[in-house]
Amino acid sequence: MRHLTQPGLLGRLSRGNPKLAPWVLIGVHLIPVAIVALIWWIGLSPVFDGIHWVPAIAATIVAIAVPIPMMYAFGFWGAASGQDGGDQFDEDFTPLVAFGLGWLRWLLQIILIGGVMMGTILIWMDFRPWYISSSPEIDALPDDIATMPIPDDWEGIGEPSADWKKDHMAYTKPHAQFRASFYTPVTYDEMTDWVKNTSAWENSGFGAIDQIDCDASLEWCDAERVPEPGEPREYSLTISWHEARGVTDEAGNALHSVDVELKYAEDGQSWQ
Repeated sequence: MRHLTQPGLLGRLSRGNPKLAPWVLIGVHLIPVAIVALIWWIGLSPVFDGIHWVPAIAATIVAIAVPIPMMYAFGFWGAASGQDGGDQFDEDFTPLVAFGLGWLRWLLQIILIGGVMMGTILIWMDFRPWYISSSPEIDALPDDIATMPIPDDWEGIGEPSADWKKDHMAYTKPHAQFRASFYTPVTYDEMTDWVKNTSAWENSGFGAIDQIDCDASLEWCDAERVPEPGEPREYSLTISWHEARGVTDEAGNALHSVDVELKYAEDGQSWQ
């Protein structure tokens, strides 16, 4: 026999409607997770770059203040006290509905606690979405190098590191660098002539470069990709020459190696 008692919180919020009750449970348990996600998203704003502890503390407060009171408000698994998954809802719903709601609540409480805690940890870590998802500009770096006016007699060497996209996760905006290496018959001076051949770069798919600075003692050249008018400088190059003793082509001519490193920094954010 059902007891004539005051409806519980879930019964009041759902007005005793068994079809509405699950959605009420889902909504109230996911709201705190959504709040932490919103704090994380707001914390990505450049405004908080120097005071990231502000959103981190806000998320911590939510993580501490919300889950336990919510579990008391809607009940929780109490196997030690002899309660099954739905005892707390028996006064407001049929036993079968109460049992189902009990298991749904158990699942949602795991999502609530796990989501809030994980979100808070990620906020303290200043975790950025591009750490996992990369960005279209980062993904395109290998193709960008392929559009450079690379001479036909330069032969590619090996494969890039599998984790090259994850080398610079300490930045608040997408940063990455991709390096391609080539065997080439050119000397260092011939390499610098190639780098400084601005017309070849302008007519290539990569586009024009400027700010060219070559250092004979280090045997490398630095340059920057010319941005579109009004856009920040986001791409820089380091092209270095290395002597490769004992490496020859099929005709027995000596070969050397050249590394072409392309760096990308969104909005021109400085490299550390």
